[in-house]
Amino acid sequence: MKFLEEKFVPFAARIGSQRHLVAIRDAFVVIMPVTIVGAVAVLINNIQGVFAENGLNVMSIYNGYTNFINNTGISDVMSAVNKGSINMMAVLLVVTLGYQMAKGLNGDGIATSVVSLTCYLGLAPAVQTLNNSYSWAENAKNVEVLTDDIASGGIAGAKLDSNGMFVGMLLTIVVAEVFIRLSKNDKLKITLPDGVPPAVAGSFTVLVPAILTVILIVAVGTYIDRFTGMNLWTIIQKFVSAPLNSVADTLGTAVLVSFLTHILWVFGLHGANLVGAVTTPIFTPMLVQNTAAFENHQAIPNVVPGVDLFTKMGGSGATLGLLIASLLFSKVQAERTVISISIAPGLFEINEPIIFGLPIVMNPIYMLPFILGPVVLSITTYLLMDFNIIERGCLSIPWVTPPLLSGFLVTGGGFRATIYQAIGIVFLVLLWTPFVMMSNKQNAD
Repeated sequence: MKFLEEKFVPFAARIGSQRHLVAIRDAFVVIMPVTIVGAVAVLINNIQGVFAENGLNVMSIYNGYTNFINNTGISDVMSAVNKGSINMMAVLLVVTLGYQMAKGLNGDGIATSVVSLTCYLGLAPAVQTLNNSYSWAENAKNVEVLTDDIASGGIAGAKLDSNGMFVGMLLTIVVAEVFIRLSKNDKLKITLPDGVPPAVAGSFTVLVPAILTVILIVAVGTYIDRFTGMNLWTIIQKFVSAPLNSVADTLGTAVLVSFLTHILWVFGLHGANLVGAVTTPIFTPMLVQNTAAFENHQAIPNVVPGVDLFTKMGGSGATLGLLIASLLFSKVQAERTVISISIAPGLFEINEPIIFGLPIVMNPIYMLPFILGPVVLSITTYLLMDFNIIERGCLSIPWVTPPLLSGFLVTGGGFRATIYQAIGIVFLVLLWTPFVMMSNKQNAD
């Protein structure tokens, strides 16, 4: 315990406050509403899959709902929403991360976002020319082949969605570091007379740094492609994304993330934010891949992105079990008062009143179930999803979604996952109950 308090906790706090990780975390927070909007659109277009032949097998509902959204145009609307949100995740991340990086370096946020996006789109590989050839003839002896270009010079959609997020993160960090430092060099600033509108004057102030940054970054990326035969997307996928995903989507990772999150909480640090600064850039692209697979009626590829929600019913520490157990068995008036205040927010995953008011922080009785509950749920959830006993998480939902409803929505209408979540709540009540009684006994003495 002394080692954790003196060595591990300060180290974790430094990691969690590292400015690049903070900028990435905050960038994902900014685009979270758009991610949820895209997930809702995918859910609306695909929720009828619950009633398909391989589901509840109620084909009248399945066909009726499908015909309804197609005939009313709702399907087209939701597809368009998805195209502008989840299918643009890399672009959205580049813009928001550029702004957040600038905040941390006291730079121009808008200019940094624009320069970052320019570099990203400039280096994105172009679509090869696609032709549509057909023949036309007045008679058998006179055949003319006509060719129309379907696409030429555009950017592949796979470079704009979750497949480009790692490139977007790394490239934006580099662009921001270079551009903001150049922008602070007075020798590179063009100063206009006082009568010039501020917006125009501001543009000229960063004009030279913007030119130098874009040319430098794009040139480096272009020559890497020329000399290696691999563009940045291929390099990142081969040497960064693939290795990280192979390690990230494992039982060990699920357990480690849960343990670190909650061991930090019991020492008074916001474990979800600190650990999330590292895991969000890895897990978010994996969840978006799951969403795309769900939309295309394919097998969900990743397990870990869907585990966390099932381990935090009632908030970090899965304190919904503590709420119920205390209502049933607690006789300590002070605890019951805190619990009564915490019920409403606890149902919506907000449990700071319990963590700091009961308290759980530095409480030797409640620390163990606070850590043990989520870790056990991490193990069981991962295994059940890995063996396809319950549905895997594939959609991003608001973090304040109550339990049971959250399990149903995050899995795209998974009834088995919802039933498992209900069983998980029973387990949590049984886990917390002896510790509530122990606390009663200690406070009674």
